[in-house]
Amino acid sequence: MLDLRSLRYIVTLARRRSYARAAEDLGISQPALTRSVQSLERQLGMRLFDRDRTGVNLTPQGQIFVDGAAVLLENADQLERQASLTATGELGRIRFGMAPMPARVLLKDALQQRLHSSPHLINEVVVRNVEALWPLLVAGEIEFFVSAEGQVPDAPPVRAETLGPFPVSFIVRKGHPLLTEGASGTFLTLVSSRAGISIPDDLRPYANGAPHVVEDSETLSALTAASDAIWQSSTFAVTEEMIAGVLDELPRDPNVQPREARIVMYTLERRTQSPGALMLKQAFRQRIRVLAEMQRPKVG
Repeated sequence: MLDLRSLRYIVTLARRRSYARAAEDLGISQPALTRSVQSLERQLGMRLFDRDRTGVNLTPQGQIFVDGAAVLLENADQLERQASLTATGELGRIRFGMAPMPARVLLKDALQQRLHSSPHLINEVVVRNVEALWPLLVAGEIEFFVSAEGQVPDAPPVRAETLGPFPVSFIVRKGHPLLTEGASGTFLTLVSSRAGISIPDDLRPYANGAPHVVEDSETLSALTAASDAIWQSSTFAVTEEMIAGVLDELPRDPNVQPREARIVMYTLERRTQSPGALMLKQAFRQRIRVLAEMQRPKVG
């Protein structure tokens, strides 16, 4: 079997046409280079080089062999470069899923960062509810998905890693009737998924029937801004709209649960996470920390 080191020796010798100069380039002794070339010639059953007063010259069959060896070495070098980039998450492909609300909060900033730092790592993102993401994960069609905790089947063969907490919030338009002290009434409610967090007790008195399920966060935001509907979501998902004065948060009873939802990254057990997945996990956690700091009440 041919080894790449021997091939590199003969390609360098063919280029330098001198055992002394080739050995110097390769960082080995001249006798070691001579022995390697002779061993390869015996293995192949043909002479690769002639040596005379003009130096070292390829034989006709040696020229054919060295041309092929040069191509093979270039392909090996390219493969090594690709492996190095893949190992650092700078090359390859990653396919993952996001539930609608975490996608609205986390996806844009994380992908902007990754597209800038690793433009050759191809991202394929599926934004769906957990009922659709779960079978994709089990089938191996996505590497992981991110959603609120408590939405996957019981005792699944998955690893769940917490990314951080999201506040559970009731989002309404600016000037909503319920923002007035002592106001009451019932209103349509909106959610992004049928599964997951149950309707909190302090929302039930204001809910007019079962919630409407819309898996697109942009549509939910627009519907909330244009109506008196109450959107059960998170302030993390509407930071820009709240800053712009379009949406607001209904005050909640501090004694009613849940106040937070843990956002979790689900992967199959005993599966090695790719460098791209590890980097995205870090980016998601950092984004949650930044949002929590932005919304933390200022002291003084």
